[in-house]
Amino acid sequence: MNVISSEEVSPPERRRLQARARRLARRAETLADAGRVDEAIECQSEVAALRPDDSAAFFRLGLLYREARRIEPAVDALRRAQHLSPGERDPREALIETLLEAGRFNEVIAEGKALVRLAPRSLFARDVLCVAYLQMGQIDKAVRVAGEMIFLDPLSPVHHFKRAMLLQQQGSLKAAVGEYARALDMAAPDSEIHNDAAEALQSLDEYQIHQILLLASEDRYFRQKLRQDTVEAAAERGFFLSEGGQARLQALAQHQFLDAVGAPSVAAWGGVRFYN
Repeated sequence: MNVISSEEVSPPERRRLQARARRLARRAETLADAGRVDEAIECQSEVAALRPDDSAAFFRLGLLYREARRIEPAVDALRRAQHLSPGERDPREALIETLLEAGRFNEVIAEGKALVRLAPRSLFARDVLCVAYLQMGQIDKAVRVAGEMIFLDPLSPVHHFKRAMLLQQQGSLKAAVGEYARALDMAAPDSEIHNDAAEALQSLDEYQIHQILLLASEDRYFRQKLRQDTVEAAAERGFFLSEGGQARLQALAQHQFLDAVGAPSVAAWGGVRFYN
């Protein structure tokens, strides 16, 4: 890209070049709409060369590179747009999304933190930080950021659902069940998030019940206590079920196959579904 400085040309020539830049920008948009992305990139690159201080020109160029899956030039163009307009959120958010798609999670975290400083209430920044921390294996940080999302927007079932999934991966089953239940209560009955939360909660209950039954088959003392006080016995071993899961477990605990003779075989319960 041969950048043309406005100081190098006369005013009439500058006007001519700016008119050309406008024509090229319209042409790039038309080509992009027609799916001719590579040609659109060529036109938009010329626009950026003619307008080296125009954040929007580099922003559009970065988006075109991203659409063409040309990650490095996309990142370069979006960083340039961000540098030219540091207070604008769109170039920074597009840059973060591009870095996230490329799996460059350390950079996502750095840019996400910068966006939080720029826009302290940004849910987008925290959402991508959750994803990046999760991918980096930093579950505790992801859970903390998800908690910030709930603080900023406490009535969104989506945030509770995301935090529940992170808590489940962290191994905090009681907290995960609570968040799944809250998401279920908040979501509209016919919504996708309601169905997802119901499925996740059921899956987590199934997994725990499977483990509890397996443990009961091997531990007579636990089997007896499970029949006497099902919820407390399960909680003592680190299991926490939803209300529906507790009711199901209590019914199973009183079943004849949990008597002193033995417990049901693991095979009797089929496969356990894990929710991701």
